[in-house]
Amino acid sequence: MGLSNRLKERREQLGLTQSEVASLLGITPGAVGNYENGVSTPKADILFKVFDALKCDANYLFQDEMNERSQEDTATPLEMEHLVKKYRDLDDHGKKMVDFTLKEEYERSIAEKKNSNNVVPMTVRESSDYEVNAAHADDYMGAPDELKQLEEDIMDDENF
Repeated sequence: MGLSNRLKERREQLGLTQSEVASLLGITPGAVGNYENGVSTPKADILFKVFDALKCDANYLFQDEMNERSQEDTATPLEMEHLVKKYRDLDDHGKKMVDFTLKEEYERSIAEKKNSNNVVPMTVRESSDYEVNAAHADDYMGAPDELKQLEEDIMDDENF
């Protein structure tokens, strides 16, 4: 359950309609519907009004998100010792270098993950003893040895 579900749950517990909540918040009923459907999230100024209108606090509305994030974002003491404390001891240049490297490696890693998800498995036919280093390996099936050697010479040429 997330913020959107908690908003709806609390509104229903209080026996309020979306229109009534909208009036209390000074927004449209459609905006309340969008919050409850997860289409949008209330901005801070509206969120503070939500706490008053629904007689609840941030802990109630965000408890599910906080539980999910705390499990994802919790660093072990060893990670804290290894990363954060050492980072804090760096001078400005060192911090810039770490930030740069972290950003670049993060972007490379994300791109690599995206590329690996797009890899299409290739079906390989059973081949003969002859190894072809060309893209059109199927063209060699049954070809005379002279033709195979000519093609190999072309592919191996350093000017190719």
